[in-house]
Amino acid sequence: MQARRVRFTGPGKVDFETFEVETPLENEVLIETHYTCISPGTERSHYLAEENTVTRDKPGPFYPGYSNIGRVAQVGPGVDNLRVGQLVATALPHLSHALFPAKPGGAQRKLASAVPPGASFSPSKAIFPLADGLDAQLLKECSTYCFSRVALHGVRRARIELGEAVLILGLGPIGLQCVQYARMNGGFPVVAIDPTAARRKVAQAIGADHAFANAAEFEKAGLFRAGTGPAVVIEATGLPDLIPPAFQLCGRNGRVILLGSTRGETHKVNFYTDVHKKGITVIGVHAGTRPVHESRPGHWTAEDEVTLILKLIANGRIQCKPLITHEYPAARVAEAYEMVRNSPEAIAVVLDWTAK
Repeated sequence: MQARRVRFTGPGKVDFETFEVETPLENEVLIETHYTCISPGTERSHYLAEENTVTRDKPGPFYPGYSNIGRVAQVGPGVDNLRVGQLVATALPHLSHALFPAKPGGAQRKLASAVPPGASFSPSKAIFPLADGLDAQLLKECSTYCFSRVALHGVRRARIELGEAVLILGLGPIGLQCVQYARMNGGFPVVAIDPTAARRKVAQAIGADHAFANAAEFEKAGLFRAGTGPAVVIEATGLPDLIPPAFQLCGRNGRVILLGSTRGETHKVNFYTDVHKKGITVIGVHAGTRPVHESRPGHWTAEDEVTLILKLIANGRIQCKPLITHEYPAARVAEAYEMVRNSPEAIAVVLDWTAK
């Protein structure tokens, strides 16, 4: 059968590519996509071929996306862990259908449809079953799980103790999820900074104690005594120019979590006054820093993290609906990316592959 996948062909250029999907063989399943979610951070950067992106180094074709909700449409011989009709989450790109191994490492052939050449990330070989009976709204919320996975990883690495103040720089989907997880881990107060009023409003609706437009507003509010600051600062934007303020705003002996993937170099950091003299611990957090085989305190595997997050979403323990600011039929993907490119109010943008 013929399927479609989203493709970047150059900076600011996106279209659909048609490809052939075969019948599943042993230990293979065919997944039919229902919803995928566009990242206004990572995917926007790849769409525009910004610094420190694959598209900057290797221009087109590039296949974006890594947060996919679908259903098992067919199963191959011997598949006993998944069934036709089962709802699942994967890290597949933006595509309509894909063959995928039912269990890690067991496919009889190289499944090009699962990991197209130049995909944004090689997806984990895990398929995460979802609870039966989830409605369309909850499935859309589940499609944001990849942002949640990044946020929870950063908050875990911060090792927040009950009553420690947390400052989050940037309120994209990752920063907003950091707000929720910091609060769940005992952060108090949880404070956020973002120049976009709509994002600040969402942050306060889902648990931020304070939200400010910039560092000057934050400092003017006087939440901390002179010479002190939050115990934890999470930099969730990836903007190189926000690294120095992250150090400067952090309290003595605090922790700065570099969670956003920076697109460029940071200049003029005074490590003596801003890091060394204050005793700050700097922690870089990236998907590649996760343990591969076994979770441990403060450092979980991606598989364990995703399993937990999907349960939290399905049971309403974290709020994802307020993060979904835009929805598009998949056929309007070019319009969706242009909106992400130009609108600072975009947070999570869902592509609906069920829409005709």
